[in-house]
Amino acid sequence: MLLLLCIGLPSIAQQQQQRPAPVQKRDQKKKEVVVDTIPFYNGTYVGVDLYGIGSKMLGGDFMSSEVSIGVNLKNKFIPTIEFGMGGTDTWNETGIHYKSKAAPFFRIGVDYNTMAKKKEKNSYLYVGLRYAFSSFKYDVSTMPVDDPIWGGSIGNPSLEDDYWGGSIPFSHLGMKGSMQWFELVVGVKVRIYKNFNMGWSVRMKYKTNASTNEYANPWYVPGYGKFKSNNMGITYSLIYKLPL
Repeated sequence: MLLLLCIGLPSIAQQQQQRPAPVQKRDQKKKEVVVDTIPFYNGTYVGVDLYGIGSKMLGGDFMSSEVSIGVNLKNKFIPTIEFGMGGTDTWNETGIHYKSKAAPFFRIGVDYNTMAKKKEKNSYLYVGLRYAFSSFKYDVSTMPVDDPIWGGSIGNPSLEDDYWGGSIPFSHLGMKGSMQWFELVVGVKVRIYKNFNMGWSVRMKYKTNASTNEYANPWYVPGYGKFKSNNMGITYSLIYKLPL
């Protein structure tokens, strides 16, 4: 009996050593604690659009300038407000003069950083949505043409009525207008030096409501562009991130 006991004890001990650890302890070892190190407030950006001013200097039909302010939350969501001024003073090919003194426009919305999970924070690609509004005054007029034979002035031949014939010069000044619209935004922001960044965005604009004068529609709407049902815009901005 003693001999059997001496032989059995080592065998039992060996089986206990080879027995696998409990599943619960093994799972606990595999668990890793993930700590969110991104603060809720991650900076404020102030941007100035250069595209509108540059476009006018290069011969564009209207001038626009704007400032944007965005607050970075968790490096994911950037609530943004944009406000600026826009105006035009141009002629079309038929001799109609469109003029609008610089008038304000406002946008409010939010951007989403599609690269929020990336460790690289020097740039990000974002998509966003804006609600926009503008109220303005505009002039629409034609210039009479001098009669080369009899002197005096005659109606603009480019605007001659196909049915009744002839045309009458008109001048509608100080008409009031307003517009509301939505914008879908896709853009990129890249850090260029310390707290300075450059940003590009493409915007699809969709008119939702407009109020114009009965005599004529505006040719240009501040912040929206040419007056039509939908439009596309571009911004190219210099952006500064305020120190935390």
